[in-house]
Amino acid sequence: MYIKNKSLATPLKPQGLNPQEFIVIDLRSHGYFLISHIKDALNIESFNRIHFIAQENKDKKILLYCHSGATAAEFGTKLVEQGHQNIYYLDSNYFELEKNKVPMEHSS
Repeated sequence: MYIKNKSLATPLKPQGLNPQEFIVIDLRSHGYFLISHIKDALNIESFNRIHFIAQENKDKKILLYCHSGATAAEFGTKLVEQGHQNIYYLDSNYFELEKNKVPMEHSS
């Protein structure tokens, strides 16, 4: 698999992605989140809050995503360096999500 954004976290592509298997965290700004996001995603931009969620949910997989995968890869690396082994990131452009039929929510 070609990895666009290198990270210590596990890269995922949107093809066949089932968000229900993860705690999904959208790292984009709140304005972008309000326009559209992966169904049931949390909008969290704070590394410390994400670190806390990962600590409290060691038995669950955490999926990070952003616009291009770069910020998600960076946060993923930092979380793995903090000892978390349950961290995944979407190594893809945000606009690939709908093309690959990932369940989304949109503002009306």
